[in-house]
Amino acid sequence: MEGVFLLKKKYRLRKNKDFQKVYGEKNSVAAGTIVLYIRNKSMDASPRVGFSVSKKIGNSVVRNRCRRLMREALRPHLPKIKPGKDYVFIGRHSLAKADFYQVEKDMINALRRKGCIMEALK
Repeated sequence: MEGVFLLKKKYRLRKNKDFQKVYGEKNSVAAGTIVLYIRNKSMDASPRVGFSVSKKIGNSVVRNRCRRLMREALRPHLPKIKPGKDYVFIGRHSLAKADFYQVEKDMINALRRKGCIMEALK
């Protein structure tokens, strides 16, 4: 079911092997409440995004809230993200207590530091 608030399937990383390929590139940047891993693909491919939170962070309710928070913070900025890459956002311990605006700021900051956001669409 594709709802109003869901990322479309073409923008999602879902399989463990896809996450492992992104981690294997060892191309990461930390920004406040999150860590961003990036993997280059062909330039014509849509950007794909995955979200992960360690089991060390709270219980399942807290982890799912963190994932939803990251997903919603990124969704309006998806058209600005450069294509041809896979992105994995990993929540840190501080994410459990962070508010929406802090998470959004950290995600945009991480993408800017890696040059993955198209500033012309800002």
